[in-house]
Amino acid sequence: MPNIYDEENHKYYVDGEEKPSVTEIAKPISFEGLNNLPRHIVEKARLRGSRVHELAEEYLLVGEIDLDDVEQDYLPYIEQFIEWAFTYNPKVLFTEYRMFSPEFAGTCDLICEIDGKTIIVDYKTTSVIDKKSLSVQLEGYSRLCEYYGIEIDECWYLHLKKDTYVFKPLKPDVEWFDILLKHNNKMKEKK
Repeated sequence: MPNIYDEENHKYYVDGEEKPSVTEIAKPISFEGLNNLPRHIVEKARLRGSRVHELAEEYLLVGEIDLDDVEQDYLPYIEQFIEWAFTYNPKVLFTEYRMFSPEFAGTCDLICEIDGKTIIVDYKTTSVIDKKSLSVQLEGYSRLCEYYGIEIDECWYLHLKKDTYVFKPLKPDVEWFDILLKHNNKMKEKK
């Protein structure tokens, strides 16, 4: 049975068995403040993130994008992405790459080469970066890459804002990933 990603429910399956996503594994330590925001604000942010990811992938695969076709709410973010791509000239190896392992799965935003180094780049369009949760996600993506035989030199995040971007390295958190993966497995045992 093949590996399957159920896009509608954001679920990953390996040999018919549901596996946690990297994001799901990191969830217990992600920002708690989101729980206090009105649902429509959280949904708007989720839609923005999804759409900007789609546009970024299109730009990386095609090499251009018709900015006249981009929705006004998302335009500043994709303009910053294009500026980043122009500045760093990434050699794309994989974009929106779904990976599966026997323990967990995930979709890595970008695996590319910049200045001779193979790096994972995770895009964020949130107002603030949750570095602890992100460092756990990056560890998950690093392990998936290792499982697939992709050697990673560094992990970075690309924080896209309306008027600028921030591109910084972030060390994956091995210890917290192990703790949270074990926690996720224990919680599934309880069900």
